[in-house]
Amino acid sequence: MIIRSIRFFVATFLFIAGLDVSIAQDAPSDHSAPDTGKVHVDVSPEEAYIWVDGKPMVHRSSYLKLTPGEHKVAVYNYGYKPEVRTINVIAGEAMEVSAHLIPVDEKVSGPWGRIQIEGVPGTALVFLNGTTPEFFVGHADEMNNHIIGDQQLIVPVGTHQVHVLAKKTEQEIWTGPVEVKENQRVIIYTKNRPDKQLVYKRWSEGAKLNALQRFEAGTATARIVVAPVRGSFVVDRQEIKCGEPVKVSWESTDAAHASVKANGQVLGYGQTGYLNTQPKENTKYEFRAAGPGGIVTADANVNVDTTVKTSLTPTNPEIRYVKEGETVKEQGSTELKWTASNADSVTLDPIGPVKGSSGSQNVQASPSQSGPGPIDETVTYKISATNVCGGSDTTTASVHVIGSIAPEQVAAVETPALPTTASPLPLLALLGTIFLGTGSILRRTRGK
Repeated sequence: MIIRSIRFFVATFLFIAGLDVSIAQDAPSDHSAPDTGKVHVDVSPEEAYIWVDGKPMVHRSSYLKLTPGEHKVAVYNYGYKPEVRTINVIAGEAMEVSAHLIPVDEKVSGPWGRIQIEGVPGTALVFLNGTTPEFFVGHADEMNNHIIGDQQLIVPVGTHQVHVLAKKTEQEIWTGPVEVKENQRVIIYTKNRPDKQLVYKRWSEGAKLNALQRFEAGTATARIVVAPVRGSFVVDRQEIKCGEPVKVSWESTDAAHASVKANGQVLGYGQTGYLNTQPKENTKYEFRAAGPGGIVTADANVNVDTTVKTSLTPTNPEIRYVKEGETVKEQGSTELKWTASNADSVTLDPIGPVKGSSGSQNVQASPSQSGPGPIDETVTYKISATNVCGGSDTTTASVHVIGSIAPEQVAAVETPALPTTASPLPLLALLGTIFLGTGSILRRTRGK
């Protein structure tokens, strides 16, 4: 009984002495150095921790000496929404920053266990599953063994990576994975040898607790209740053709960071979101949501069919061409029917680009021969198709052209020929008639 009383008074004295030291540290100095400015950061709740430019400084309301210029002051306390302010410090001048944090309303339910940390300075910072301020859960004297009042860090069941870092310097004091078991208290004795550092004890109180607030603190008590990270991840299609869309959506709660990657490359951040993507190759999507209460991961594979298939068929594989001189007497034609699946660029040679996944093209017989003679030629047509995923395919088809080319036919002019054995009698009779007629005319002329 006497020993217990002595322990109580010693513990009380140490607690009060520590409190006095803290107050002395927080008290403002009478004069600021000429090359610094004085910033009083007033925080609520009083256990909140102050970061400056990403570096942890001190918990509770404090006076800080900062170099002139712009600084980012952030205040964190688990179970509250953080506040981040950008301030401009002027040398030799004082300023006030007030950060009254707003509590998160949602309470936390089990199953859970406890983490207790021993053998480190009470000002050491404790993080779960990360080392940025979003993963900060408190300082060590909020979760070591209670002397006067309860000091508890209550954590979801599962394995958590615990980081204990030194104040201001962020030097690693202790780190390692810790399995939290349901309704058990795991004590981390940081100064023991590695195989003796984790000791489990029954924590029957855990089974009696219901929904709890995330943070409660009194004069010598603290209870930090960490919420589990939850998340869901959905990829709406897992088998697609090149160029087809894939919708990736995710949700998470109580995560400090959440991200989605595609084949190792980050696509997006945010606790909740969705993305419409068009993967060009087989893609592995990965979701990760991490917070003090755990890490949730999920993944999904999307297979992309890059295969291009083409076809090219003439309706009439043989056509005729007949030409006489400059006149085409007969010019046959055929229809080329084509298809190109899973393609976004299609060319029909020697015609040129075509659009769509199928179609037809009418072609006429046009032989390369220009001189007279019979025609017997084969014309080859080719369809080539590609897609942005690297797929390609080519198909050829032949058309046989037959016929002829002849010169122009010109008609000859005919001259009538004289008969070689004509009889003279008709001519003599004609001459006799003429002579007799002439004589008769002469006699009549004389008679007058």
